[in-house]
Amino acid sequence: MVRIHDKAALVLILSPISLSFALSIREAISQRGDLSTLNAISTRFPSILGDLASQGGTLLAPTNNALSSYINDAGIADIGSISEADARDLLSYHSIPISLKSADLTQTGGTIVNTKLMTEAFANLQGQPNVVYASAFGSTGQEQALGNLQIFSGAGAPANVTGSDLAWDSGFLHVIDRVLNYPQPCGKTAKVENHSMSRFHEALTAANLTASVDNTPKFTCFAPTDAAFAAAGQLKDTLNYHSIVGDVAYSTAVEDGKEYQTLLGSPVTVRKAGGKLLINDVPVERGNVIMSNGVAHLLGGILTVPATATSSANGASQSSQTSTKNSATGLKIGGRIAGVLSGVIISMSSGMLAL
Repeated sequence: MVRIHDKAALVLILSPISLSFALSIREAISQRGDLSTLNAISTRFPSILGDLASQGGTLLAPTNNALSSYINDAGIADIGSISEADARDLLSYHSIPISLKSADLTQTGGTIVNTKLMTEAFANLQGQPNVVYASAFGSTGQEQALGNLQIFSGAGAPANVTGSDLAWDSGFLHVIDRVLNYPQPCGKTAKVENHSMSRFHEALTAANLTASVDNTPKFTCFAPTDAAFAAAGQLKDTLNYHSIVGDVAYSTAVEDGKEYQTLLGSPVTVRKAGGKLLINDVPVERGNVIMSNGVAHLLGGILTVPATATSSANGASQSSQTSTKNSATGLKIGGRIAGVLSGVIISMSSGMLAL
């Protein structure tokens, strides 16, 4: 269970990254043919490498093919049409302010790492930068066999590390085969993950909840997949039992066997067993989908609301009284979410989702 903060920089930077390397980060990029597009962008806007060039760190470097796909998908005419602001955000999310070798990123359980991305549209975390999740043990870090190192970011496919530990004079460069997906708010995350979360997105939209969940900082969402919704019948108090405000529950931050308070006022229990991350007894199918305001975990089922739980009309009150972790702002917003949820009925093809 690992999260690497900037405070670790002293230990890591003092560990012997050989000072004999004469290459600067710009030279290290320019010497690789598969990074010529990245080289062209950083040459056009020299300042976007920022503190990496002067203070060191780690760069997750997208290949030419990765950047070409990104430019096409973003509807950008060509590399010359990328604005400096867009290039800065792009490099910021691929830049880590401390020097990390691949061994630092392949620890059991995976590693949450702060990036340099601070733009509010992508980092609504009360002044904290957004993160990436590095894992060679799947999206939850619970797979038992060591696999390829992947970088998980916002909604969409992870990036594979195809070249690692390329040293420059103040850090390391790791080549990746995809541009990292920008973290999006909860509603947009559900929309992007359309094949897995379309019904969850419909629920948020029908309940007029997207503004609330999108603007709530430090928000954790346990989102049932479409298959899980299809298998469900009558449900009450579902969305607020699948939500945590005040804690960003990355898989590396939650502890096996520990309870975490939800907006319903009843806790969920996290378990790590059999190579899986489970919320109560429901497995996480895709973990650590990084959002601009927190994290989402896609569940293979729907969490069953405890029979002893209060109704959603009273859930916010109980949550306010029992949760000692949530900030006052988070509780206030959480109460508003629960209040809205109490009267919503959403029609699903397999039945009625009653909230």
